Amino acid sequence: MMSTARTADRLLRLHRPTQSEFRRAVKASRLVVITGLSRELSRGGSYSLDDLQNAIGEHRVEVDRRASRNTPQDPEARPNFERIPFAELRARIESEAYAGPRTYLQDDVRNLPSFHSSYQVPTYLRNTAIVRTKLWVSGKGIVTPLHYDPVEVLHWMMEGSKRWLCFQPGLRNFYPHGVHTKAPMFSKVDPTAPDMSAYPRWKHVRPIEFELHAGELLYIPAFYWHHVESTADHNVSMNYIWLASPWKNTRYFPEFVQAMPFVAWQAKKIASVRSRHSGRS
Repeated sequence: MMSTARTADRLLRLHRPTQSEFRRAVKASRLVVITGLSRELSRGGSYSLDDLQNAIGEHRVEVDRRASRNTPQDPEARPNFERIPFAELRARIESEAYAGPRTYLQDDVRNLPSFHSSYQVPTYLRNTAIVRTKLWVSGKGIVTPLHYDPVEVLHWMMEGSKRWLCFQPGLRNFYPHGVHTKAPMFSKVDPTAPDMSAYPRWKHVRPIEFELHAGELLYIPAFYWHHVESTADHNVSMNYIWLASPWKNTRYFPEFVQAMPFVAWQAKKIASVRSRHSGRS
């Protein structure tokens, strides 16, 4: 990997930044860890499995069922999503073998109206057109393979911790799956054990490695690559997602074009959720 000092050079840490400081970081595509906001965002609450079950109640949640804790993204198939009661998810988290199969909650909060009173949107995003807010809940060891998102993301670690490997934008050295596959924004490389004979250009990339702890937020600039591993016994986080600026999409135009088929699929999912909940309070 790389030294802590070199990681610090490219990972900005801000304690309760002002709106202007946050906006400057977004404009400059700076990877930022934000601290000091946990109590106000959580409204003084907590996110144990008991708390989540009380807040979510009988609502069914969308989960990704995986063959193992570190299943590579299949370029020929979409993730294996299903909807199950939260109580069943909790039982799986508490009983699944570390190696797998594993279950990972990944749900749009519009599907969880009873959970809305358990948090508040960061002030930085109050005047931002948020495209999607997504809740994530996992047990220890589950990995999200190396990928990038063509949108801006603010990731709030509500409970637990995650280990991140992040990389500045690019395509050639990352060996993404083909644009017409179902995983065009995912790399073929496992950054924790890269096969240098198969992917020799990997030697040119420089990882930014760090752990995100409960209460911290991470701003992930659009088109930044990231590989994420849940490291606590149970981990709860939330993604706030909004569109990148036209300037940023133009700057990273090859990455933008590469992501379009995946974006179209995601847009249909988001539209379906919005349609299902339109007219509800």
